[in-house]
Amino acid sequence: MNDEYTIRILGPVDVMTPDGPRPVGGRQARAVLAALAVGAGHAVSIDVLNETLWGDRPPASAANTLQSYISDLRRLLGTGSIARVNHSYELEIDPRAIDAVRFETLLGEAAASRDNPKECARLCREALGLWRGRPFGELADDEALHLEALRLDELRLATMELSLEAELALGHAELVLGELEVAIEEQPYREHLWHMLIETLAGQGRRVEALRACQRLRRVLTEVGVEAGDDLVALEQRILEGHPSTP
Repeated sequence: MNDEYTIRILGPVDVMTPDGPRPVGGRQARAVLAALAVGAGHAVSIDVLNETLWGDRPPASAANTLQSYISDLRRLLGTGSIARVNHSYELEIDPRAIDAVRFETLLGEAAASRDNPKECARLCREALGLWRGRPFGELADDEALHLEALRLDELRLATMELSLEAELALGHAELVLGELEVAIEEQPYREHLWHMLIETLAGQGRRVEALRACQRLRRVLTEVGVEAGDDLVALEQRILEGHPSTP
């Protein structure tokens, strides 16, 4: 596969070329490419690919239909891009040509750069810039891809939190406050976002708003039958005492 091509699964499945995105084909062709991309670096059995396409009821024509999809993908990606290995197929490409692999690499580099907030923030922004929507697009809820879609989305949220922490360390509190409010609207049960919001408000001298945010978090947790944890109680007490930062 040409190094200038990228297989993209952090959003609708397609292939990015120097001339723009190139559609892969129908839903099943995209599912085959997604399964091969998730399995990048090792062979994906034909049984797994059949299950991806048809669940536990593959038709009598499954072998020929799968081979047709593989042939179409080879024409798109290059003749040597997909190898047959016994009863399996394997992408023969640089894993970095898959956006999800690139994303996880950048996240690892960002996490290792926590002590350098500027570099950490840059890496997080680059990683998050690879996202275009739900992993696998309309395939995200397919049984064969659903768990991987959830895993990737959890990593996206972790990257967002790491990015906000880095921006706070750089002194960009006003910018981060707005982003935190938006993030909490989208992810109201993610307590770490609430704690960042509360501590940032308190650190800006906005104690009343910080305490109101504590109450908002309590209501959100109560709605799902969860009691406020010791961390929130301790944070609220520190704010009341005028010491919002974690000791």
